Formats: sequence, C-alpha cells, structure tokens
Amino acid sequence: MLLTALFLLPAAGRTGQAYANEFEYRVAAQDRLKIKVSEWRPNSRELFEWSALSGEFAISSTGMLSLPVVGTFSVDGKAPAEIAALISERLKGTAGLVNAPAAAVEIAQYRPIYVVGAVERPGEYAFRPTMTALQAVAIAGGVQRMELALGRFERETIVAEGEIRVQQTQLLALRIRRDRLLAEARRADAITFSEDVRRSLDDGAAQAMREESALFDARRKAVRSQLDLLQQSRTLLEEELRTLGTKAVTQQRQQDLIRRELNNINSLISKGLAVSPRQLAVEQNLAQSESQALDLVLATARAKQEISRIERALADLENQREIDIGRELRETQLSLKQTDDRIAALRALIHESTALAPRLQTEQEKQLTRMRFSVQRRQGGTVQEIAVDEASPILPGDIVRVERASLQAIISSLPPSGAAGAQN
Repeated sequence: MLLTALFLLPAAGRTGQAYANEFEYRVAAQDRLKIKVSEWRPNSRELFEWSALSGEFAISSTGMLSLPVVGTFSVDGKAPAEIAALISERLKGTAGLVNAPAAAVEIAQYRPIYVVGAVERPGEYAFRPTMTALQAVAIAGGVQRMELALGRFERETIVAEGEIRVQQTQLLALRIRRDRLLAEARRADAITFSEDVRRSLDDGAAQAMREESALFDARRKAVRSQLDLLQQSRTLLEEELRTLGTKAVTQQRQQDLIRRELNNINSLISKGLAVSPRQLAVEQNLAQSESQALDLVLATARAKQEISRIERALADLENQREIDIGRELRETQLSLKQTDDRIAALRALIHESTALAPRLQTEQEKQLTRMRFSVQRRQGGTVQEIAVDEASPILPGDIVRVERASLQAIISSLPPSGAAGAQN
C-alpha cells in the first residue's frame, strides 16, 4: 500500500544524501565503536599497532568510553573523527610520545531504533545505514491492519441474527410459562394460552405447551392432594369431637343418676334405714364418673386444638401457593421484558450495521491513505519531534511513530444516516 505523507520536513526537497550530511552522526550510549590505533616508527621503518587499543568498545549508559592506557572520557555527542583525534591526543600525553599515533574510529554497531504506533510489531530494532521511515515500518511488520468495516459488520449481523433466534425461542417459552402461572393464579382447571403463543405453533412451541400443561396438572394435583389430606384430617377430628360431645352428655346423665342415688342413700341413712358402706360405694362411683368427665373435656380441648392447627395449615398452604405463584409470575414478566428489550437492541444493531457498514467502508479507505510519520530525535541535549515522510532517512536512536485515525474515530466522524442520505 502506498502511504501518502501529510507532514514533510522543511528540507524535504533535498536528496537523502544531503539530509544525511546535514546530520553528521554523533555517538551516544548503546553504540559500539571499532577502534584501531597505529604508529609509524621511522627508526625501524615499521608500522606499530597498539593492540590493546584496537578492537570493539561499548559506550556506557552515561556516554563514557573506557580504553586501556588512555583512560575513561566522555564521547557523548561526538563524531567518530572527533573521537579518533581525542584518542590520539590523550594517548600522546599519557604515553609521553613525541608524535601522536594515528587512530581510526568507525561505528561497529549502531544504537537501536524504536518503532511505535500503528504497526504490527512495535518495539526495538537494529539500525541499518540509509534506513528510511518506510523501511523502519516494514521491519516492524508493516502498518497495523485495520479490520475492514464491511466484514466486521457482516459478522456482527450474522451473530446478532443468531442471537435473535435464540432470544425469540426464550421469549416463547417465557410466554407459555406466564400463561401457566396466570391459570394457576386464577385456580383454573386448564391453561388458556394467549394469542401470541397460539400464533407460534411449531414443533418446539407445541412441545413447550405440552410440558407446561403437564407441569400445571402435576402442581395442581400435588396441591389438591395436600388440601384433601388436611381436609380429611379435619373431618376425622370433627367426627371425634362430635363423639366426645355425645360421650360428655352420656357421662353427665350418668353423674346425675349417681348423685340422685347418693341423695336417696343419704336420706335413708339419716332415717336409720341404710348403712354407710353403701354410701361409700356410691360416692366412689361418682368420683370415678367425674374423672372420666374431665378426661372427656381434655380430649375435646385437644381435638379442637388440632382442628385449629389443621385450619391454619390449610390457610398457610393456600397463602404460600399464592405467594409462590406471584413471585414466579413477577420473575417471568421481568424476564419477558428483558428478552423483548434484548431483541429490540439486537434488531437496532443489525439496522445500524446495515446502514453504517457501506459508509464506513468508503471512509476507511480514504483514511488508510492518510498516515502520519514522525520521528523523536535527540538533538543538542533535547528531544525534538519532527514530522517526516516515508522516504525520510532514519538515524540511530530515533523513535519512529506511525499514526492514523482509529476505527472508532472514523465512525465518530461519519454524519448521521439521514444526513448522508440527504447528501447523496
């Protein structure tokens, strides 16, 4: 893809060689220098090489260079020729030489460059001489590929349509459940399905209706069974209570007879016509009858208490059933509302994707040609950001930045659908 520059250097009209000459290379931390020091000795007519000073040397993070004999000194920001002259002079003074030896300095390894921004693999890369901004982007994997809008929205539409089908199935199941709960709340004998359910009579809907009807019958039978059991218990207790009442009447009649007999005996005893043992026997019968009467009273109270408990259980069963049905109905209605809203949102997404994708595709193709290149470069102790084009040379240590509009920014820049239609 051809990349068109938006921002050019002020000297963009000059050749790459002229641009490179303008920026004579200055060493800095992370550079490695290849140094060779030699001395011509006229007496022996031979060239003597200072092997201890010949080889590759790294510049420290503080911009210092350490050499045997010569010592440690700063080379930050100096050109290779300046460093060679400095080595010669320092060696002449340190070694006490009459003539300064010859030193040659060249770059063995340049400090790396950094490529950041809209590239596939941002990071640190080795510098190569005559490298351009476009070449730096190339070794970083090229310009980051922006997802094509049309393909993205097509996928989103397919996913949304599939989700709508799932939600519609869920919606139908919720409507069938709602109809079952409404029938339970009305204590109806059967479910009356609503019109929106009957309009969706397919195999899945028919199966769901059968399942909800079976659940309705099972729950109805379970509640009726519990109610019948409690009603039977209450009926038995009421029958027992009537029996106890009859016994109490009979017991009272028996006590009355015993008391009458005791009164007659007491009268005869007062006249001397009866003996006291007979009186004692009748009094014992009366005490036993009164005890039995008390037992009947206690049994009657217990039966009444059990009847009250059963009536409370009946009321609690009915109340709990209404509470459970009401809670399930509220939850179902809420799920219905949420499912309806979700389907509406998915349909709006499909509509927006269908309307937005073609316009976004066109705008994105325009934006892909509007790449921005800039370089952050240390100059004179400060870091400056320079706008460059794709053919501009890159220097060691540069931070190459590639910028373009994001997909979200492109979407935000698009006019509303209505406005676009009016312009078309």
